Amino acid sequence: MPDSLLDSARILIVDDNPANVELLRHLLEDAGYDDLLGITDPRQVIGEIERRLPDLVLLDIRMPHLNGFEVLERVRAATGALAPPVIVLTAQTDRETCSRALELGAIDFLNKPFDNGEVLKRIRNILLAQLRSRDLREQKELLQELVDEQTAALRQQALRDGVTGLPNRRALLDELQRRLQAGQEVAVYFIVADEIEEIARLHGYPVAEKLLQELGELLTSSPLASGGMAGCWGGSELVLLRGDAASVTVQERTAQRLQRLLAGDLRVDDLLLATGVRVGIAHSVDGAGSGEELLRQAATALPAPFGPAWRRYTPFLAEILAERRRLRRALRQAIPMQELALVYQPKVDLETARLVGAEALLRWHSAELGPMRPDIFIPLAEETGDIHAIGDWVLDAALRQLAQWQAEARLEDDFALAINVSSRQLMQAGFVAALLQRLEEHGVPAWRIKVEVTESGLIQDIRDAQERLAALRASGVGVSIDDFGTGYSSLSYLKSLPVSELKIDRSFVKDIAHNEEDRKLVETIIVIAHLFGCSVVAEGIEHEAERQILRGFGCEHGQGYLFARPLPPAEFAGWLTAPPANQVRSPGSTES
Repeated sequence: MPDSLLDSARILIVDDNPANVELLRHLLEDAGYDDLLGITDPRQVIGEIERRLPDLVLLDIRMPHLNGFEVLERVRAATGALAPPVIVLTAQTDRETCSRALELGAIDFLNKPFDNGEVLKRIRNILLAQLRSRDLREQKELLQELVDEQTAALRQQALRDGVTGLPNRRALLDELQRRLQAGQEVAVYFIVADEIEEIARLHGYPVAEKLLQELGELLTSSPLASGGMAGCWGGSELVLLRGDAASVTVQERTAQRLQRLLAGDLRVDDLLLATGVRVGIAHSVDGAGSGEELLRQAATALPAPFGPAWRRYTPFLAEILAERRRLRRALRQAIPMQELALVYQPKVDLETARLVGAEALLRWHSAELGPMRPDIFIPLAEETGDIHAIGDWVLDAALRQLAQWQAEARLEDDFALAINVSSRQLMQAGFVAALLQRLEEHGVPAWRIKVEVTESGLIQDIRDAQERLAALRASGVGVSIDDFGTGYSSLSYLKSLPVSELKIDRSFVKDIAHNEEDRKLVETIIVIAHLFGCSVVAEGIEHEAERQILRGFGCEHGQGYLFARPLPPAEFAGWLTAPPANQVRSPGSTES
């Protein structure tokens, strides 16, 4: 540490004997210390310390008005963790005096009469330690400030939609729940712009995203959003939260104004695009117990396309929710009624068309409701918690089938089965240990499976996700991120997750033969995945041109109808025995 910095240290001398104060001042000045303050009245100490904190205090014990012990107590109470080091000046060296001074925070003693050389050495050593400690503390505080700033920026980013920059689902739900808990009346306006999907198909997703941005800016800059919150719920959905009273007239008037504001022609680049919107309305007085339920009510109230522009949630619409409850009841019977089944979609090497694995996909054929689409019943199971029992069934069924194929010597050495695991299932206590136990019971080595999780589900609790995925990877289980790029996390969290494989969502694959932007995006994802040591699987390959482009980008594996639809176990067994090259389907096939 430079002597100039040490010599500039502020030293406070407290002694009721002016001669002692002057003696120490002259001694320290001769040694090069130039920031000295002497006090003979101990009652002034706290005021001086509060005005400017010293780096060292030289404190007499025997003084009138306040003795040194009382000064030590007051200094510690006033400064807490920032208390400066104190050297006690005393002619008394008895054990009781020393013990009490040390208890109150003193760190050293100087005996009267003073030995000048000893005084200077002790002061220098203590100041060196104090200034080093202060530097470390300042560095820690600066680092903490930087961490806090970055944490706040990441938290803010996690609450913003990646396309529009508006508050996202999480932010909207948080704000809505806050208002409900505060006992405020809240009206929710769930807004859908129907044309956005069609515009995306006709003009590409960049144009559709710009249109959604324009709509979001119109909404947030409107007086309608004053005092409320406007956000983005999805690719074509906006939400407005307002503190409207429970008046049908007020709510319908607001919906009219929203319709006039957002419907019509909007210019995006060189295109004049026509938009129309539908609005579903729900109010907190309608009996919603949570923000999530209130938003569901608003979404339920959405009028059908080509119908009225807006509609309020009413008890009549509860019939729709009753149908949902019926679906839930049927879903809970799916396992005991043996209505669930797994199908297997081949995963092939894009270079050789050789079979390298498969993805196990869940199917449900309800005796009461008939065949049900996974995109309907799986989100419902996530919401209700039924996904835990269903997920356990999937794991057991998949491992049982895999063990059978393994026992029949049907599997190549590098064959691995991908099994979808929901974020709620992954975060369940004991999941990793239970999975490893299942593998042992079925006699399946860990490397034979890959756990597939969606990126958006992981980001809800990134720290726990990291721990669980790291435990899986350490045990030899592969970890695959499904539907990569469709959530708000995307590449920003990839470096922090112990992932072995990325699956590019079919929404990025389907247009790469015709859309330059999609090609660039897919190529970038593949390059970055490889930089992080991940292999890449492209989903939804339907045409030979897509396969060739992906192969040229270095994508290792692919799935899709170009190769095969998801197959029942008996049919998939044919893939395990027949030459895989003969199984590749004709370009353009869309058999399901």
